[in-house]
Amino acid sequence: MIGMRIALNGQGQLESAVIAAANQRPPYTCANCQQAVQLRRRQRTWFFAHTPQAGGQHDVESAGHQAGKAALSQWLVNSQLTVTNEQVVANGQQRIDVCVPSQQLALEYQCSPITQADLHARHRGYAEAGWRDWWILGANYIPQSRWCAKTAQFCQYSPQLGFYVYVLRAPYQELELWHHLTKAPHQERWQGGDRVRYSLTHPWTEFNRWHSQAHRVANAASFSVAAWRQQLEWRVRRRDPRMRALLHNLYPKGLLVTDIPAWCFPTTPLPPVFTGSFFDFAVHTWLAERSGGALPPPPRLDAPLLSLTAQKKWIDYPIHWLARQRAGHKT
Repeated sequence: MIGMRIALNGQGQLESAVIAAANQRPPYTCANCQQAVQLRRRQRTWFFAHTPQAGGQHDVESAGHQAGKAALSQWLVNSQLTVTNEQVVANGQQRIDVCVPSQQLALEYQCSPITQADLHARHRGYAEAGWRDWWILGANYIPQSRWCAKTAQFCQYSPQLGFYVYVLRAPYQELELWHHLTKAPHQERWQGGDRVRYSLTHPWTEFNRWHSQAHRVANAASFSVAAWRQQLEWRVRRRDPRMRALLHNLYPKGLLVTDIPAWCFPTTPLPPVFTGSFFDFAVHTWLAERSGGALPPPPRLDAPLLSLTAQKKWIDYPIHWLARQRAGHKT
């Protein structure tokens, strides 16, 4: 029996075993139970397997998935809605965890790891079949202090809530709305945002009104340019491996970390739905303009569940951000 095809790499990102075999970024951990896994090969197939010391909790996760689906189904039934479980959608390739046929609503309770490509394909499959999908995340996806791209890919957006996700975890009695989620400007971590809860004893119709309300959140702390410079200098002194690429681009041009202009440093929380560093984007833009080279690509919007309206609103955010940075630091 072949083991897991995907796991979390050392940067907290989902990575397939095939990609890991070509460019390893350990340590690898199971996205279900957070225990250590090893990259292995059998019959010319790469896969991840738990180490002998790690007791993977897949049975517990499976039971949790069933309990979550049961709680969601009961909530909708109590709201006088007709519910079907594991219904096959029109294309025959997908099954819906919990669905409300009268509203063409598909609820996906996601507890296990899923790559962004698979998420995008499933979201597109629902749209093509005429279903509106709503993804609710299990406990493994809870936004924590460490930044985790596997949660960010599920972000949705509304003016009232900012970037948000829904979570359902034991004892499966309430939905958690994590709203106004942002990414720290200086490291791969969540910053800001808040959480409110909705009891599953309240009806579906009331939930829709509750979801549409604006939920307040405190302003997230900023990170000054001076603090940025101090952090970079500290990393240089410690010979931090994360600095190698930056120094490789600076030193041959006779430049130091202290030469980086202030407008390259993000100082306020960033949208959590982009792949790529805003700092690196700004620095490489600065270097390209100095040398007359090609401008670098901006951070890429990676949020398959965003509406078309939200995608149009945010896709060019890195370009506008860079323009504001320049304008704000003119001397």
